[in-house]
Amino acid sequence: MNKDFFKSSNPSRFHSLRDTRPEPTTWQVLFKEITNSTHTAATRHYRAHLATLSDIEATGDAQQLEQWKLTKSNMKNAQPAFIPSVLLEGGRTYAHVKGFTGFIMVDIDGIPPERFAAILTLVKEDIHSFLVYITISGCGIRVISHVEGGVTKANYRMVWEWVNDHYARLCEVEIDGQCKNATRMSVLCHDPEALLRPEASSFHTSGMKPREKPKRGTAVTVTAERAYKIIRAQLEEEGIAYAPGSYNDYVSRCFYHTNRYGVPQADAEVWALRTFPDYPREQLLPIVKSCYSLTMEFNTVSLPRSVRKKEKENDSSHKKATVEEMEEFINGYMKFRMNMLTHQIETQLIADAYTDRPEASACHWQRLTDHIENSLWCAMQHHGMAVNLNELHTLLGSDFVKEYHPLKEYLDGLPPWDGETDYIGRLATMVHVKESPHSPLQQDKSRERNDLSETPVRFADILKRWMVSMIAAALDETVVKQVILTLIGRQGSYKTSFMQHILPPVLSEYYTTKSNSSRMTKDDLFTMTENLVINLEEIDTMPPSELNQLKAMVTQRYVDERRAYGRNKVHLPHVASFVATGNNLQFLTDDTGNRRWLPFEVEDIDSPWEADIPYEGIYSQTYALVTRNFAASLFRNIKYFTLRKLYLCRKWMQKRLQKTTTTGITLPNFDFLA
Repeated sequence: MNKDFFKSSNPSRFHSLRDTRPEPTTWQVLFKEITNSTHTAATRHYRAHLATLSDIEATGDAQQLEQWKLTKSNMKNAQPAFIPSVLLEGGRTYAHVKGFTGFIMVDIDGIPPERFAAILTLVKEDIHSFLVYITISGCGIRVISHVEGGVTKANYRMVWEWVNDHYARLCEVEIDGQCKNATRMSVLCHDPEALLRPEASSFHTSGMKPREKPKRGTAVTVTAERAYKIIRAQLEEEGIAYAPGSYNDYVSRCFYHTNRYGVPQADAEVWALRTFPDYPREQLLPIVKSCYSLTMEFNTVSLPRSVRKKEKENDSSHKKATVEEMEEFINGYMKFRMNMLTHQIETQLIADAYTDRPEASACHWQRLTDHIENSLWCAMQHHGMAVNLNELHTLLGSDFVKEYHPLKEYLDGLPPWDGETDYIGRLATMVHVKESPHSPLQQDKSRERNDLSETPVRFADILKRWMVSMIAAALDETVVKQVILTLIGRQGSYKTSFMQHILPPVLSEYYTTKSNSSRMTKDDLFTMTENLVINLEEIDTMPPSELNQLKAMVTQRYVDERRAYGRNKVHLPHVASFVATGNNLQFLTDDTGNRRWLPFEVEDIDSPWEADIPYEGIYSQTYALVTRNFAASLFRNIKYFTLRKLYLCRKWMQKRLQKTTTTGITLPNFDFLA
């Protein structure tokens, strides 16, 4: 191995299996950590726990067994680990991979106890073994080897299979097929006899070829190791043992059966020398040759079906995947997050080492669907993981998927407001309303009369208060916005377009419309829990019955309903703020519920499609105003609309009621305006 490359391809270390922040380290430091006393206590404790777990499995106590399995998982997750195969920066998924180191990890598991020491010696003596240590369970062997010639995303799987097949042939045991993930972590534990060989020989990609898949209907070659499991049981039943006086008979019968089971002669000879090291070589090999001279007997008997089934269950490639293995695979395949506005899981495909997916880096976030979840399950199966679809669904419904609030993330990423520029006021100037305060004469007359009933209501003031309360209601579920910003005017005056442009483009998907459908449905209720702005279009065409339902919906704090195809009711907060548009000034007929409306008659609106709206400034200003109110009152008793402003709005609105009779209306409690 090139020593310069050895120094430049150091692994990344993590404080635990769940840690996502890589720290650079060196192979020498890792080797020292494995061989010194750093992890002695943790390794001893974990292995003792495994022994107790085996005893509990024998008792059949399911509840206690589940508790001990959880403890075992937590113990292992707490151990530090390293990733040998890739160079990482900023995280541990494929999105953070900056290159491949050329180091390949091999996990030799499922070793018969009587062969463990012999296999460990074989692995350590192999010239390709760079790092070798016993795993934390005490039952497996972890091997790190190096490959020259350039390891890339395109050829990583082929390289991994080539190196792992080498050790499978060397040890004649099955190799854990779940280690092919390039971002797979290797747990650090204590092994004072571990091996580090800087001068180890490297494999080279020039001689590697993709693993050939057996054609359908082609018999898979039986290994001597597999056949011997059956042969040994058969000989025990016949009372024949490998003991003084019966060595020759035992060995002869073994190779008679390996020939019938179809084990190649060359493989049988290699296996014979390893399995019977005390039998003289010059006597052993002629026995093998003699048994295999019966060519008509070769491959005439199949392994018993029950044995094949049991082997399949015990095979590492069909072994049920643990939660940790599922999490590790998913972290290298897809990103997941729980959108706290829509209450839906979202996913994004990321690049991986198994398939060439150049489009992955450009993939956008999308809602998790059955199709995506099923595709993930299929990918796990293709990569040797035995995963139950229900268990995968349970994992994705747990705290493994981190929470994400799109509005909060957007606001936190904005530059701070300068404290002076009125960006919301600039947005308001796009809307030209009747009885506008922009007329100095009208303002002066109002001051002279000091008549509240004639003082104009400034749209800019109302819009600012509405914007602040919209953000407050979306960020705190104890705040419900119960007033509806309403624009009334002729068709084609950009009323709906203006409402569509209240939210910045990055949040535009959280704007929706509600047109007159003559009734409010359960879907409308859920709409309140997953959108920021709901526009009630054609408000003047809504019948009184729907308006009454709307009043109840606007004030509703939570939605307690069962979703379509859902198993249980959900308890979701009302986060949406309402706006409305219409053409008819006389859209209200009941003055007992009119306090919910903040109507303005529009003369014209500047085209939002052509305007350069300063969203960053608008929302940094809004967030700053909201934050101040957070600190002052923790969202309680926040009066974004003062008594004066509400009184003026109501006086202005009364002129547009269809009813002309004067009615004494009691001023409401203003907590709803928060």
